[in-house]
Amino acid sequence: KVSMCLLILWIGLTAHVANAQNFAKTASGVSSAGSEEEEMLTDRQLHALAVTPGQDNQLQLSSTSQPSPEMTTEGSSTYTLSKTDIIEIVVQRHPEVSGHFAINSEGKIQYNFLGDVVVDGLTKDQVKEKLTKLLTTYIVSPEVIVAITGYNSKVVYVIGEVGSPGKISMKGDTITVREALVEAGLPLLSASGKRSKVITPSSDGNPKQRKVDIEALLYEGDLRENLVMNPGDTLYVPATGLTKVMRAISPVTAPLGAAAGAGRSVRTAGF
Repeated sequence: KVSMCLLILWIGLTAHVANAQNFAKTASGVSSAGSEEEEMLTDRQLHALAVTPGQDNQLQLSSTSQPSPEMTTEGSSTYTLSKTDIIEIVVQRHPEVSGHFAINSEGKIQYNFLGDVVVDGLTKDQVKEKLTKLLTTYIVSPEVIVAITGYNSKVVYVIGEVGSPGKISMKGDTITVREALVEAGLPLLSASGKRSKVITPSSDGNPKQRKVDIEALLYEGDLRENLVMNPGDTLYVPATGLTKVMRAISPVTAPLGAAAGAGRSVRTAGF
């Protein structure tokens, strides 16, 4: 019995030692795998740190932000100057060559020291560049600022049933129907907006007419009706049929109404 117990105890100790060895091998394998993974992460971090700050900024800009077209054209003006326009020229620290200048019938301005300068057909930025080059003869590194103070050369006409019919000065080479209507005080209640039209004059006696539904444009947001108008165009907003009838009979009914009122006054006085 004693020998049998010793045998069982020896077998149990042997199994325990084997399990301990297997556990040690497994643990060592896990630790080695973890160390390799840590080395891999460290290499990636070092590779990321190897990118210079300038390169990193360039990568971020190329992938996330691109300049919009509005940013590239910000501050530029496409309005071309012409006869009767008025511009203001300011030369920093030189008030003797600064002031307001009207463009004459020849498309020129009479500018101090330089004489007549042709500006017809140029934008204000082009005028600035031209004057800067010309003034270099008299001034060292001139700083020139050009602004348009009188938009007189380009106009369109809005007539008919609007708040303020007449001539509209353009602040660009073109203007839309909606902008012209806003400048003219918007249509009246007597306007027939669906029968409006844009008339482009012609030297051969055949003006071009384009129909436009200003009701759909203003009150329904249909931008297809927002036609582009060029200098000299006319936007005609007609009256409704009922308005035309009332205006036709009002000269006839007005004297009758006045006579009836006078008759009532005479009877009242005689009574």
